[in-house]
Amino acid sequence: MTSVAVFCASSLGAVNEFADLANALGEHLAEQQVTLVFGGSDSGLMGVLADAAISKGGKVIGVYPEGTFSRDVRHRGEIDLRLVSSMHERKLEMFRLSDAAVALPGGLGTLDEVVELLLWTQLGIHQLPLALLDQGLFWNKFEEFLGEVESSGVLNSTWRKHVLRTSEPESVLGILEDLKFQMK
Repeated sequence: MTSVAVFCASSLGAVNEFADLANALGEHLAEQQVTLVFGGSDSGLMGVLADAAISKGGKVIGVYPEGTFSRDVRHRGEIDLRLVSSMHERKLEMFRLSDAAVALPGGLGTLDEVVELLLWTQLGIHQLPLALLDQGLFWNKFEEFLGEVESSGVLNSTWRKHVLRTSEPESVLGILEDLKFQMK
């Protein structure tokens, strides 16, 4: 595994552990010499994540949708910043650059990225395993919702082979490797 896309909030949220997770994940990816691919912002969890990877000498690629936001929040640190013209292009580029993905807590943008990643994997457009990283309860309702949709008969159960949840940033790469192996 050489590169991992990480989806997360552009705010810090109200739970201090979210920033701790972002920091620990950024450091871990850098220490394992895995390129971080992220949304290119310096704000919120995105900024914490990128700054942590940079602080440990990691390679960081930011994919930033120029002209999308009301104020420019692109990361100005030592990263490979790639400018795209839309949120859709951002996702496409992040998926293209990555071997796998991690979702930290986030809002509608993160949910959009996670759902599209799972959809594209189910459709066979790519095969990117996904680790949901939280400190307990953030992603549980999302997984419960997908389980309900599956129980209703409108979602194939194969989504379960592409995603796992963890609370340990240090376990993410192993989980992603295991998922990638199972997806073959």
